This record gives sequence, structure tokens and C-alpha cells, in this order.
Amino acid sequence: MDAVHELQRKIMHYKRKTSRLEDDLFQRDQEIIRAKFTILQALPELNTPEKGPLVDIVRVPGYLDPKMFEAACLNNPSDGREKEIMRKDRALLEAETLCNEWRSKTSNGVWELYIEGPEQGEDDWVQVEAQDLLDLREKYGDELYEAIKIAWTESQERTRTGVQLKPWDYVAGREKTLTELLVPLREKIQFLIVKTSEEGK
Repeated sequence: MDAVHELQRKIMHYKRKTSRLEDDLFQRDQEIIRAKFTILQALPELNTPEKGPLVDIVRVPGYLDPKMFEAACLNNPSDGREKEIMRKDRALLEAETLCNEWRSKTSNGVWELYIEGPEQGEDDWVQVEAQDLLDLREKYGDELYEAIKIAWTESQERTRTGVQLKPWDYVAGREKTLTELLVPLREKIQFLIVKTSEEGK
């Protein structure tokens, strides 16, 4: 019996450690997102030019891709009695409902990612993730859970800075990295330094 208790204690210990490491990674991601939005707020000319609403939809801060919800719902195991076609239809309908629900939550400015609550196994009250998000993670997996956290952060930053589109690399088909944004920023600073020194002569 002591061996079982020891094993349970170790499981809880590693769960807490993993959870703290995940929080650290997410905080780092948040800092990178905040830095990008701050740069674009200060120097909007560094952002990629718009291509049009249909192309730029993925650039909207907080955008949640419906295909991600479809994949999560289709991968969610069924009870096995349902016919494959019916299962797919039900999963796609569920994905659409879920996508609309989380788009609303992450962009409405009311839903909060963190709430005050007791830490697992502790008496202290701390910032814990909202229960509906934890339930979603349990049912649909980590990929959707992480995407929703990032979407919420981007929506918050869009409100804070007024930046309406994320910086985009259309050739690579992805968002620009912070490093890619810093290169033209350094060039701009260098240009201003040279210009200032020339005008001062």
C-alpha cells in the first residue's frame, strides 16, 4: 500500500512540475506576442501590406481556424455504434458549434483565461485556468487548447494596441517571427541614427 501512495505522490509531483513548465512556455509565448504587437503599434509601416479580407482572415488577431475544430471533433472517439457517415456529420456540426462558441469567448473581452481558484491539492488560492477551457482540453486535446489560449492573448493585444492584422510572410504561408520584425526595426533605427548625425553636421 505504501508503494501505491508513493507512486501517487510522484504522479502529483510530476503533474505539478509539467503544469508549471507549460505555464512558463505560455508566458514566454505571451511575451513574444506582446512584443510583436507593441512594435507594430509603434511602427505600423513594418507590418505586411493587406491583400484582402478573404486572404487576410488568418492574419486577424485571435482567428481560430475551423479546420482545427473539425480535426479535433473527428478524432474524438465515438461509442462505435454510430455509422461512419453519421459520425462525420455529427462531428462537423459539433465542430462548427464549438468554433463559434470559442471565437465568441476569446474575442468578446468578457471571458477570462484565468480565474481565482484553489491550486490542485493545495489550500492557497491562485490564478487557475478557466474550467471550460480545461474541460475542452480533456475532451479534445492539447492542440485546440493551446490555439485557444493564443487566440485569447492575440485578442487582448489587438484591443490594447489597435493592431488589426498580424505580420505575415505570404511566401512561407505563416506569421512572421519576432526576429523577422526586429531586422527592419534595426535597419530603421540605423537609418535614423545616420540621418541625425548628417543633419547635425
